[in-house]
Amino acid sequence: MVRFLCRTSWWLLLLLWVSSWAIASDTPSPPDGFLTVEGIRVDWAHSSDVGPPSEKLASLVESTLKDLRQWLGSRSTRRPLVLLVSTSAGLNHALEHYQGERVPAWVPAVALTRKSIIIIDSHYLVRHPIGGGATVTHELAHLVLEEAGGPLPRWVHEGLAQSAAHQRPDPSTSRALTLLARGDSLVPITELDQYLPRTHGRASLLYAEALSFIDWTRRQFEPGLHARILAHCKEGSHWHQGFELETGLTIEQATQDWINELAQRDVFLGLVLDLIVSWNGLALLVILAFVVQISRRRSRLRQMEEEERWHSQRYPTSDGQNRTDSGEDIV
Repeated sequence: MVRFLCRTSWWLLLLLWVSSWAIASDTPSPPDGFLTVEGIRVDWAHSSDVGPPSEKLASLVESTLKDLRQWLGSRSTRRPLVLLVSTSAGLNHALEHYQGERVPAWVPAVALTRKSIIIIDSHYLVRHPIGGGATVTHELAHLVLEEAGGPLPRWVHEGLAQSAAHQRPDPSTSRALTLLARGDSLVPITELDQYLPRTHGRASLLYAEALSFIDWTRRQFEPGLHARILAHCKEGSHWHQGFELETGLTIEQATQDWINELAQRDVFLGLVLDLIVSWNGLALLVILAFVVQISRRRSRLRQMEEEERWHSQRYPTSDGQNRTDSGEDIV
């Protein structure tokens, strides 16, 4: 009996060791030369010229990850790895380590969803404290979407990530979206992935469309909608199938309802402002200013000519010449 218990204990220890090794092997390792810091829900790694995460950044990442997992229904206990690098060159060097594609210099952060890794240019966070926080939330949302739903359409990824980070398009892009909705010229939601380029900067209007539709669904339906849709996706359904199961609407019906609401937004005043601040508007203002200046000069010349016809111009009256003027100052 004692021998049996000893063997059983040995096997249990072996299973625990194998399980621990499997979990550890699932956690990606940082590039050589990076120093590691263990957090509560995430692991950190930073290059020697950056330093460990600040208390504020660590708190933001931990709390945001918790909130996103709760909102999107992820039960994952996987510990993401957050890499802090300096400059775009450092970001691309880290990407090469994980066999990722290089990104343009203006990209401040990248999420490798399958590996559960986020790489962040810490210099960008210092220069843009508000925008940097939104960027961190955006990239964390990509990781949690992968956890909760598996592979998803890219427009769903970008729409939900922008919505989570409260990243809104500029007013002119929003007005352009409304005008396209009025003209029934928007790219169908289900076809957005065919037109989205790899970089956000080249597709601000398409990203804005994805965000607008996702925000509309958040206003129209209860808060748990997207978590339930993602659960269907995790089980193998397509996103639009999960959407129909949970809302009773096809994606086409929902899209039409969203377009109808979008088309009703008032854009007239904004278009006038766009005209004023645009180069064409500036040119128009220059022309108008020139015309006004010419008109004022002509008016002034006429006034001077009328004044010259008076014998005394020092105290003119509405009747013409001031006949009481003696030519001396009256104090």
